[in-house]
Amino acid sequence: MYETTLYTPENPLSDALFSELFSILEYSFPEDERRDFSDQFEKSKCQEFCTMTLSENGKVLGFLNFWELSDFVYLEHFAVDKNLRGKGLGSELIRKLSEICAGKTIVLEAEPPELNEFSARRIEFYRRLGFHTNPFPYKQPPYRAGSEPVELVIMSRPQPLSESDFTEKIREIYRKVYGC
Repeated sequence: MYETTLYTPENPLSDALFSELFSILEYSFPEDERRDFSDQFEKSKCQEFCTMTLSENGKVLGFLNFWELSDFVYLEHFAVDKNLRGKGLGSELIRKLSEICAGKTIVLEAEPPELNEFSARRIEFYRRLGFHTNPFPYKQPPYRAGSEPVELVIMSRPQPLSESDFTEKIREIYRKVYGC
């Protein structure tokens, strides 16, 4: 049976576990869609920042990094060990997050489905889990100096966002997560 563990500033990740999760993050996300090691480590200490791991027999299978913001949860990064993908672990992580955040809207960024086949499959995966694509334009601010913003799609669950709700949530994400 899988075990989930929630890490917060009150129950922080150990340095070894942080390094293990960062390794998964590093190969799961392109450089322009993630922080470098030291920046990620600093963000992990923010009051609103949480990590949930899924493990079995002490081995981490996957994790999610999310932010508990004013009236919603922003799922920043979500990854499963590359050797274990396609086995339902990602669905299990989202199900657990939904339980923890019951009653709150969950928001995430995804690459546009027209980018490539992998992106289209990822969008379909999120849709099967109850996420909706929001039709409003969105650019992810750069994680690193000298990088360009990345055009992404905002998805939300349990329902699509109104334009005003979208704008409010993006402003809060920009301010608290990206510092801009």
